[in-house]
Amino acid sequence: MAVIYVAVIIGKAGRFVLPKELREKFRVKEGSRLIIRDYGGRIILIPVMTYDEPTEALHGSVQLTRPIEKPKVVARAHIRKKLLEDLE
Repeated sequence: MAVIYVAVIIGKAGRFVLPKELREKFRVKEGSRLIIRDYGGRIILIPVMTYDEPTEALHGSVQLTRPIEKPKVVARAHIRKKLLEDLE
C-alpha cells in the first residue's frame, strides 16, 4: 500500500483543497461527506460511503421490537458506530 504525504495550506474559514490524487483514490467529489476525527493527536478524514440503494446498506442493521419513530436517527447512529469501529 502506497502512503501519500502531501502538504496543504489552510485558507479562509479553515478550508483546504484535498489533492486530486486522494480525491480520485477515495472517490471524494464535490458534495461528498467526510467524518473528521481527532485520533491520537492527528486529524483523520474518513470518507463516508454512499450507496445507490441506501436501504441495501442498512439491511439487517436494526432488529425491530416496536416501530421506530425516527428511523433516520437510528440509521445514522448505526452507520456512525460502524465507521468508528473500523478505526479501532
